[in-house]
Amino acid sequence: MRVLHVTPYYEDAWAYGGIPRVVGRVCRGLAQRRHEVVVCTTDACDETSRVSAGGRPAVCGRPDVRVFPNISNRAAYDWQFFLPVGLGAYLRRHARGFDIAHLHGCHHIPGAIAARHLLRAGVPYVLSPHGTAPRIERRRFAKYLFDVTIGRGVLTGAARVVAVSEAERRQLLQLGVGADAIEVIPNPIDAAEFEPRPVRRRLRERLAIGDRPLVAFLGKLTPRKRLDVLVDAFARLERDDAVLVIAGNDMGAGRGVRAQMKGHGIESRTFLLGLVTGRERLDVLAAADVAVYPGRDEVFGLVALEAIMAGTPVIVADDSGCAEVIHDIGGGQVVREGDARALAMAIGGAIADPVAARRSLAGARARAMAIHADDRIASLIEALYVQVAGPPAMAAALMPVA
Repeated sequence: MRVLHVTPYYEDAWAYGGIPRVVGRVCRGLAQRRHEVVVCTTDACDETSRVSAGGRPAVCGRPDVRVFPNISNRAAYDWQFFLPVGLGAYLRRHARGFDIAHLHGCHHIPGAIAARHLLRAGVPYVLSPHGTAPRIERRRFAKYLFDVTIGRGVLTGAARVVAVSEAERRQLLQLGVGADAIEVIPNPIDAAEFEPRPVRRRLRERLAIGDRPLVAFLGKLTPRKRLDVLVDAFARLERDDAVLVIAGNDMGAGRGVRAQMKGHGIESRTFLLGLVTGRERLDVLAAADVAVYPGRDEVFGLVALEAIMAGTPVIVADDSGCAEVIHDIGGGQVVREGDARALAMAIGGAIADPVAARRSLAGARARAMAIHADDRIASLIEALYVQVAGPPAMAAALMPVA
C-alpha cells in the first residue's frame, strides 16, 4: 500500500515528548513490511531550533520523510500552533495517490489541512489522537475554537480512530466516537534501542551520587504529569540519603516544582536535568532504583515501559494507561493518582528493598516484547489499513514480506 502519515512533529523533536518517537517507530515498521510510507511533518524540534527542511528520501525499509517549515517556531513550541508552508499545496497535488492516510494528534493545523484534502480526494484516513483528543490541561479555549472552526470534522471524518489503551478508548467514547470506529492498538517499542543495555553507573558518576537511592522521573514538565505529587511524596521519605532526578523539557511546570522543592528543603537532594535525548534518557532510567510516573489523564505512558526495558521497576498512577501496562506485563506498582502518602510508601518500599523491587521485573521485559514489539504493532496497523482501504489494498498488503 501507499500510505501517508501526517504529524506535526517527527523523530528528531525530542522536546515534544513520546508521540514523535511512537510515530517514527510505526512508520519504520510499516516501511519494513514493504509498504511505501510517506511522512509529512513540520520542522518543529525544540524551543530554539528546527529540523532541517526538505526531509529524508526513502531508502529500503525506511519512510520518505517530507519536512515543511513552520512560519513561526516560537508559535509551534509555545502554542502548538503549527503553520507548515507548502503542506497544503503538496496534498492538493498528491493526496489522490495514496491508498490510505494516518493522522497523528488532534487540535493542530497540519491534521486539519490533511483531513480536508483527503476527504476531497476520497482517500480514507485513520486518526491516532495519542491522548490529545480531549481538551485537557493547557489552552483549552484555544482548542475549543480550533475544533469548531478549522478542525471541525477531523475526528468525525476518520474511518477509524486508534486508541493505544482502554483508558484512551473510554476517552473517545465520552467524546461521542462510536465504539465500532475505535480500534485499540498499543504503542510499539524497539528492542534494538535497548542494546547494548543502558549503563547504570553513567549518570551516577556524572552527578557524583555513588550508590545512594535514586528516584527518577522522565517526561515533559507539565501540570498533568503531577510532579507536585512526586515532590511531596519524596519529601515524606525517611531517607535523607535518597536523591530525586527529574529529566524532561520544561513546558510550564518547572518554576512551581523548584518552589515546591525549596519549600520542602530538599533542593540539595534533587537534580533537574532538563531535556535529555537518545541513549542519555535510557541511562537516566537505568541509573534509578525506581522510576515514578504519577501523571493523570495519561493514555499510555511510554516512559514506564521504557524503564522496564532498561531494567528499572516503576511506580505509576492508576488514572492512566500506564496502570494497564503494569497489570499486563508486571514490572512495578500502581498507586492512587494524587495520593502523595501512598506514593511515598511505594517509593520507600522500593528503595528499602531494591532486590524485592527488581523481582517484580521477572519476565516483564519478555512480556513487554510479546505485546509491544514494533513488528507486531506494525502488523496490527497494517491489518487495520486493509479493513479500511478495501480489496485493492488488501491484495498489496498480503504480499509476502521478505
